[in-house]
Amino acid sequence: MCGMEHGFEILEDVSGPKMRVWGNSIKDLFLNALSGVAVFVKPEILENEKKEKPIRQKIEVKAVDLNSLLVEFLSESLTQSDIHGALFHTASFKDFGDNFLKGTLSGFKTGEFANDIKAISDSEVDIKKNLETGMYETILVFDV
Repeated sequence: MCGMEHGFEILEDVSGPKMRVWGNSIKDLFLNALSGVAVFVKPEILENEKKEKPIRQKIEVKAVDLNSLLVEFLSESLTQSDIHGALFHTASFKDFGDNFLKGTLSGFKTGEFANDIKAISDSEVDIKKNLETGMYETILVFDV
């Protein structure tokens, strides 16, 4: 599974699936991570964009720091997916800080998921700026 141009790549690891994600800004990184999670659970999600009316859902997340915020944001988007029978692959942020965000998730009604994510582990989340690329990046571990 590729996604290099989308700002994420899925890595198969002995311990389970992981995703490397990056972005030009912290916000970008969050959006690319959301997109990556959606593609992991349903690879054809991005093809729905032209065909279906999107579903929107408000989201508000607070956390102790930026790393936890990313995990909380993705976990909340998966929870909302379950509640609404939809898969959210993008978002717009109204407020965005180091430990809180407020915005709107956007996605599509969806049938079966190809892969299920029970939880997103924070074990390897460490958002850092890569000095060579100038990109913010981190690793996410999926508990499937």
